[in-house]
Amino acid sequence: PWMHDPNRILVLNHENGLQVSASLAKVYKNQQAHDPSDLNRAREIASNLDPIPVGILYRNPEVPRYEEVRHAAQTRSTDLIEKGLNAEFDKFTVWPQEEQAQTI
Repeated sequence: PWMHDPNRILVLNHENGLQVSASLAKVYKNQQAHDPSDLNRAREIASNLDPIPVGILYRNPEVPRYEEVRHAAQTRSTDLIEKGLNAEFDKFTVWPQEEQAQTI
């Protein structure tokens, strides 16, 4: 697989993107400077199948991130998650009727 062959990976680096350490640069020698604000070039690179591009293809700071668009009303603690799951499970639970429970 391509993950085992560093030559099949194209590392995209830029001062506004991914900055590769010297130790990684020794392993991943196939590198290319790429400005992540260049949408057209990002599309060209993304269409490449070999080598596989790794790095920040496109970044537009004017566009809100997923976390900013989809705010959760509250932080979901483990207790809150468990309560929600139990409420969903209760919708499908078959509870014994009162008369049957007394005869058992």
